Amino acid sequence: MSNTQQAEFVSTVPGAYEVNGAAVGTIRILDGAISTIVKRTVLGIEGVARLSGSSLIDDFADLVRSKRMQDRSIQIEHKDKSVAVTVAVNPYFGYKFPPLIAEIQRKVADAVLEMTGIKVSSVNVDVKGIEDPPEEEESAESGKETE
Repeated sequence: MSNTQQAEFVSTVPGAYEVNGAAVGTIRILDGAISTIVKRTVLGIEGVARLSGSSLIDDFADLVRSKRMQDRSIQIEHKDKSVAVTVAVNPYFGYKFPPLIAEIQRKVADAVLEMTGIKVSSVNVDVKGIEDPPEEEESAESGKETE
């Protein structure tokens, strides 16, 4: 389902959209809203350098300052009344992948459920590359300047 299509989910929160026990509307949550929750959650985790899409496309997108790269690095698949999320990341070098990925999975599932009421059936994490930590990049650059 593309980001322009709508997915319809009916909230299970009592009284969220009911009047005298009767539904008065539905809740529609766009994939873009879920993607934003995923993006902000993942980028807030220590050890994650950035989201990652196709490296050739990412390089071009960075060149023209496009924000669409992050749309390519998060996929939302609808399954009944839940979603499966796939997110591509580039962690910093030196972080252990199993605990980092487990944290990404847990925090994404919790954030989507908490903010939307939509259950997350799975969070798949693709590690596409590894980035140098910021302090190593800075010291490497300053070392080049003094040579």
